[in-house]
Amino acid sequence: MNQSTNLPNLEDKTGASAEQRLQDEKTIRLTTVSAGGQPQSSPVGFLWDGARFLIRSKPGDPKVQNIRHNPRVALHLDIKNDAEDGGVLTFEGTAVIDSGPDDDGETTAYVERYADEIRDYGVPPEDVLSTFSAVIRVTPTRTRAY
Repeated sequence: MNQSTNLPNLEDKTGASAEQRLQDEKTIRLTTVSAGGQPQSSPVGFLWDGARFLIRSKPGDPKVQNIRHNPRVALHLDIKNDAEDGGVLTFEGTAVIDSGPDDDGETTAYVERYADEIRDYGVPPEDVLSTFSAVIRVTPTRTRAY
């Protein structure tokens, strides 16, 4: 594991590039698996804290139910065609659904990161946060960059 990034299987240079993309990009695809075995990918907003992904969702969304059934998930960013390393960045990990609210620092960071999108949604941030009240945390167990 690369200790400087907490992204498993990445060397320092690739890890630094991956970390930068996780700060710059605002949408990641989360893939979960239904109880019947069907993979389901969803574009989601996220925060990366250097060790885990934080994703907010509506509590009744299928991805939340899928994680309750099977916590193994995958995430990937869009291909970055001009990247030196090929631009593919994927993560495999374990997800948990938090039963309580996240801390104030995470909430503030999330609202700041998605301020334009929240404004475009046309409702106050507190309404968005209450609608997307399920907090999904994903700890990566494997990272691939190519």
